[in-house]
Amino acid sequence: MIKSKLKSLIAILIILFVVYHIVSFFSTFHFYAAGKYPYAETYYLKYPENKVIETLEKLHLQNPDFKDRYPEDYWHDIYFDLNGKRIEAWTRPSADNGTDLAFVSVYRNRENGWQLVNQDLGLFWNIMLKREFEKKIVKRLEAELEK
Repeated sequence: MIKSKLKSLIAILIILFVVYHIVSFFSTFHFYAAGKYPYAETYYLKYPENKVIETLEKLHLQNPDFKDRYPEDYWHDIYFDLNGKRIEAWTRPSADNGTDLAFVSVYRNRENGWQLVNQDLGLFWNIMLKREFEKKIVKRLEAELEK
């Protein structure tokens, strides 16, 4: 009886050890991420960028800022509020006349400052925030673009 419990405990510990190392291995890829926005959660839209930006403006987002501070830049930066959280996003044209829309970071309060999606947020908070962004921005945007 005790031997079987000990074997079960050892098996569980080995499984946890292996899972931990697998997760750690894949999370190290973030250290090697390239570019200006390596952690952004990107969504593809099959519409031209100018149409996507016009439609975003029509969605009546809270406190939107569509002014591109760096017009020579490859990304079109967008800021708005989403249920009390300041969101940084960007758009850029895709190779096939579509648009990439990315969720970059969130500003919750002065203490935490800007936090990168997929990097600085805890797992649960990251998942919940991305779901909220998808539901309230991406899905609404796609529905409006299809009209």
